[in-house]
Amino acid sequence: MQQLVTLSPTGDERAHLLFKAKGDGKRTFDKLTDVYHSGTKHEEDQPAHLVIQDTNICNERCVKEFGSPCQNFCPANVYEMLEDSSAPNGKRISLNAANCVHCKTCDIMDPYQIITWVPPEGGDGPNYGKM
Repeated sequence: MQQLVTLSPTGDERAHLLFKAKGDGKRTFDKLTDVYHSGTKHEEDQPAHLVIQDTNICNERCVKEFGSPCQNFCPANVYEMLEDSSAPNGKRISLNAANCVHCKTCDIMDPYQIITWVPPEGGDGPNYGKM
């Protein structure tokens, strides 16, 4: 993963990939529709299976240095940067763990390695048999 300062200010041929996917509604879908189709379920009273060790790194450093890549590499919109005027850069991280499809991408791709993913209790998660 490259820091933003190392990238061309005008982007390259992959720049169009950085925006939210819309899908055509027939073969490809937006992220939240894909989460719905995955049949993912989680017990509400179980311990969190996703933990961000230090949200200040997300809110202060990652947003400037890497452009908050978690909101792009996560296929399920688990990580969102929400507008927050009280946050140092005007945005703060929001964790939507119920959307998680257990791909473990966040644990692998996080540039600071501050996201911890563990399997949820009880074997909950996507129902791949119905996909």
